[in-house]
Amino acid sequence: MKPKWVNWKQKVFISAIGALLAAACGLFFLLTPFGDALTDASYDYLFRFGVQPITNNVALIVMDNAAFDRFHQVRGQPWDRELHAQLLNRLADDGCSLVVMDSFFREPRDARVDELLAKAMKRQHRIVLMAEQSQVTHPGLEGAQPTLPAGIFLNAAGTNWGVGWLNPDLDFCVRRHWPFPSPGPYPSLSWAAAVQAGAWLGSEPQERWLRYYGPHGEWACMSYQYALTQPAGYFQNRLVFIGTQPKTSLPDGEIDKFCTPYTRWTGEVSSGVEIQLTAFLNLLNGDSLKRPTAPVEWLIFIAFGFLAGGGLCRLPIKPALAAVSGAMLVGGLAAISLSYFTNYWFPWLIVLLGQIPVALIWAVAMNRRLAAWDRPLLSMDSPPKTPGYKLVNPPFGQGAYGKVWLGRNRAGKWCALKAVYLSRFEHNPDPYEREYSGVLKYQPISDRHPGLLRVDFVSEKQDGYFYYIMELGDSLKPGWEKNPALYAPHDLVSGRTGLENKRLPIKECLRIGIILSEALDFLHGQGMTHRDIKPQNIIFVNGQPKLADVGLMTDIRMDDPERTLVGTPGYMPPPPERPGTPQADIYALGMVLYVLSTGKSPGLFPEISTTLVSAKQPEHFMAFNAIVLKACQPYPASRYSTASQLRDALKEADGKIP
Repeated sequence: MKPKWVNWKQKVFISAIGALLAAACGLFFLLTPFGDALTDASYDYLFRFGVQPITNNVALIVMDNAAFDRFHQVRGQPWDRELHAQLLNRLADDGCSLVVMDSFFREPRDARVDELLAKAMKRQHRIVLMAEQSQVTHPGLEGAQPTLPAGIFLNAAGTNWGVGWLNPDLDFCVRRHWPFPSPGPYPSLSWAAAVQAGAWLGSEPQERWLRYYGPHGEWACMSYQYALTQPAGYFQNRLVFIGTQPKTSLPDGEIDKFCTPYTRWTGEVSSGVEIQLTAFLNLLNGDSLKRPTAPVEWLIFIAFGFLAGGGLCRLPIKPALAAVSGAMLVGGLAAISLSYFTNYWFPWLIVLLGQIPVALIWAVAMNRRLAAWDRPLLSMDSPPKTPGYKLVNPPFGQGAYGKVWLGRNRAGKWCALKAVYLSRFEHNPDPYEREYSGVLKYQPISDRHPGLLRVDFVSEKQDGYFYYIMELGDSLKPGWEKNPALYAPHDLVSGRTGLENKRLPIKECLRIGIILSEALDFLHGQGMTHRDIKPQNIIFVNGQPKLADVGLMTDIRMDDPERTLVGTPGYMPPPPERPGTPQADIYALGMVLYVLSTGKSPGLFPEISTTLVSAKQPEHFMAFNAIVLKACQPYPASRYSTASQLRDALKEADGKIP
């Protein structure tokens, strides 16, 4: 048997907490700067395992270090415009379909050379020139405006221009199209080039992320010097970008170097013209990446959080680890496939490295508790497994939480074995843990006072139960060893059977009271209380009365609400006082002495029989009864303050009886 209803509620609660933690983790990383690193890495690693191929006829011509040396150009100085004119004429001769110049012709210089360059520009089928962006400084106004090429070149290009601007993140990696969203108030270089190439882009602003095509673009790239030596017709119908290679100084001291996602694992950087070409192809082919809207992303992370946080904690540790490994593999492949086939991406590493680890940590933390609930609990109808001990059925005793068997070890020694079952605590398993802890604490002191029942062994917790071995009490029936089924323990209930009115003599009541009050004083001195003193829990071992049923013994906790749940009515102090304190134990022992001396039930306290008052030597009974009345006062302050005071009063009364 197991507490299914309670477990269901507890499992739902734990799953709900795990789901909320994982969902909150996802939203925290999504909405705060703490998640920027995971967001950036989610984007970057989309390109780690493959890219879409380029089908466009594209060529990139770069002014690299070799070209600077070949044409004797001075680093830090503008590139010779006559060389540009020569290259453009070559492109026009071949029938190039589009030329994009990622070089800024800010102002006229040599009139002859400028005229040569302008004429070469006019020969192009289509050409787009680079413009620059400059900040506007004005009181009450912040912004930027484009700085266009010199008029002679702008006219030659048919006013086709675009701003060659990139907007890298803090790690200097370019991940987004500029402007963001695009289009902006004026066209970017890649936007203007895509329009000239025939792309239909629309006017509605969109947030676009770059889709990279490989560490080196996977397009035809050549040094400026080799572009002039290609065979005739090489550039026919090609889309040609012309710009500067990384590590090449530009005029005005600018360094044309940017990071890309590939920089993470190659360490290499890219030039601005390569990124402009990437953005151009994105726009031309409709390859730009998009992110879902903010509400959609929130729903995604909430859903993943509830799935991972609420699900993992329901699995054992090994299956949970296997599920996490599988989820990370499948999740990574799904995220990469999503961007590859649909152009959408989202910060998937927040799920894999944020939400799933949080869910796993919660699952591991809760695993033992859930595993305990999921295990089938041993029913009280089933005897426990007790290696080294043979049990005699049926059990001779049963309480609210367990049963007591007559047992025998391999050496032939008889004992009492009590099993406590977790299934009996279904409304709250915590008392089961406290009962186990109480028995463990009691065992080392159980042999240090003759009025305490000795505990020889406490087992570990099994599948829903534990047991402990106690010394065996006297039997009411002699010769039981030959027929162990005849064993019946001698306690203060069975021991009064057959006595007149079930009353013990006052002298015997005093003897028992002195021994038990001494044991109780010792127990209280160890910081423990009994909590369930009654005639059934006082047994005789070799004629000596002892406090038994040690399972309810526990630490003294003055404000523990669980004390209201244990004890036996009639032997517990009247409300609002709670059991589980030394004063409550004194009350219970006083009530036991009342029952022993009068033969009446606790519900009739403080009534006594007239035969007791008129009996021989009534003064002995009345002195004893006065002690009982004080021990059972309804107000704790009116009782004996300690068990030792009760013992002293009983000893004094005993001394007056011959």
